This record gives sequence, C-alpha cells and structure tokens, in this order.
Amino acid sequence: MFTLPFSVTLLSLLTVLFFLGFGQRVLDRMRLTDSEAVIILLVMIAGHFLPTVSLTSRAALNLGGLIPLGVASYLLVTTSNVERRRAAGVTLITAFLVFLTDKLLPLQPGVLDPVFSAGIFAGLAATFWGRSRRSAFIAGLLGVFLVDLAGMVQLWLQGVQEEITLGSGGLFSSMVVCSFLAVIITEVIGEVREAIHLGGNRDG
Repeated sequence: MFTLPFSVTLLSLLTVLFFLGFGQRVLDRMRLTDSEAVIILLVMIAGHFLPTVSLTSRAALNLGGLIPLGVASYLLVTTSNVERRRAAGVTLITAFLVFLTDKLLPLQPGVLDPVFSAGIFAGLAATFWGRSRRSAFIAGLLGVFLVDLAGMVQLWLQGVQEEITLGSGGLFSSMVVCSFLAVIITEVIGEVREAIHLGGNRDG
C-alpha cells in the first residue's frame, strides 16, 4: 500500500490550512503573503519526489534537498539586512548545537531526538535573538543541511569509499519538520511572554 511520508503529509496539511486562511498571524510575522506561503509549500512537496543523481564515484546529490535550500535563499534575499544577519547567526548557532549534541549524546535517540533537535534549537535561538519567525524557519532548514554537509565532509576525510549522498530523503523530512517546529516554538514562547506581560500590566 502506498503511503505518503510524514513530511509530505505535513506540508499538504499546511497548504490546505493556509489556503483556507488559517495561520494568518504567523504568516504576517514571517512577512509572507498567503500566495507566497502556498507556493513555497507546494514547491517543497514537489521536492520530495525528485531523484538522486551521482556526481562522482563517491558523491551523490538528492535534488529534492535543493528545494528547501532554494526556499531558504528566497527568504534571505527578500528580507532586510538586519534580518539576514540574524538568520545567519541563528542558523550557525543551530548547526553548532546539533553537531555538538550529535557528538556528545548517545547514539540511541533519547529526549533530544536528532530529527527534531534542529527545530528546537532554531526556535529557542530565534526567540532570544529578536523573536523572528522568519529566522527560525530559515535556521530550521539550513541548520540541518549544514550538519549533514559537515557529516559528509567528515566521511570524506575518513576515507570512506562508499557513495555518500547529500540531501537524502531523511534529510529532506528533517528539514521540513524542523523548520516548522522552530516557527511553532518561537510563536508559542512569544504568545506566552505577551500573555504574561499583559497579565502583569492588568494586575498593576
């Protein structure tokens, strides 16, 4: 029986919700229109079905992995210089923390599952660095990719002779999940802080 991957199911659900007008506040804070959001989601869905091509005898590239990179690049190009620098900083922090925890924590996934860790780190870093949903989304995408790229370089340096694929299907799913998880974390923390702030003002 044919079943869709979770990442594709998630993207499809979000596309329908945004098409129906839900999540407007989040889109406004990411400075995206409904049309831009739906197009981005549809492109990312299509990326899952792109093939893997061999570049050399030791390296291959999953073309679908380029789609999230294209989305992140579009979001960077169409924003302000301040936001661009913030997104770059949050991305580097995210990638560093994911790489560090992958090395220090046990191989068996525990509380901090590698599939979700980039989303958690990106969401927290973006919250404390300007509460930017756009930076959180970008860092969720690029943070995962940078760690995968670093792992690929490490395998090359170790002399692994097998073909190494950059942007595998697992990476695509992780980039999708982490990008939206980062936005959710930033949004939830922002809403809680606003509620606490408003509550304090009423008490005063």
